[in-house]
Amino acid sequence: MSASSPPRRWPFPPEDTATLARTVERNKSRAETRVIHTAPLTPEQAGFPLAAQAARLRREVDGRPAETVVLLTSRSAEELSAGGWLALNRQHWGIENGLHARLDVSRRDDECRLRNRNAVWVHGIFARLTNSLFMEWRGQQSRPGRQTTTDFMAGMAADHARRVLLTVTSRRPNLRSPS
Repeated sequence: MSASSPPRRWPFPPEDTATLARTVERNKSRAETRVIHTAPLTPEQAGFPLAAQAARLRREVDGRPAETVVLLTSRSAEELSAGGWLALNRQHWGIENGLHARLDVSRRDDECRLRNRNAVWVHGIFARLTNSLFMEWRGQQSRPGRQTTTDFMAGMAADHARRVLLTVTSRRPNLRSPS
C-alpha cells in the first residue's frame, strides 16, 4: 500500500446481520476475556473462495495488550454460531499444547536441519514413535503429570535404550520400570 492510497477497510457486513458472543474465564491465574463479532459474507467480499462467515475476535488478558484477529470460515451461521466459534477457537490450542509442543520444545524439531524428503519422513516416524513410547511410559509413573520427555529420554539412555528396543520388538510391550 502506498502512502497516498487510503487504508484498506475490512469488508464487514452491516451490524444488523452480525452476532456477538463473549466468554470470561481464568487462565493461568489471569482474567481472560474473548469477544467475537461474527457476520455472514460472500467470497467476493472476503476475497477468499468459499468464505461464508467472518469474525473479529478480541482477546483481552490481564497484563498483556489486547489482541484482535480476523477469522474466516466456509461454515454458515446456522452451522457455526458465534458461541461455537469461540469454543472452537479456544480448543485449537489443545493441538499446539499436545504432540506439537512435545515435538517442537522437547525434541527441538523446529531446529531440525534435515532437507532430504525421505530423511525428514523417517525422522518424523521415529519422533512420533518416541512420543508414543513416552506417553505409555508416563502413564505408568507414580506422578505422571510431573514427567517430561527429558525424564523419559534420560531413563531410556540409562540402560542404552534396551527397554525401548525390547518394547518395540516385543509381542507384549511393557515400559514399566524393573522392580
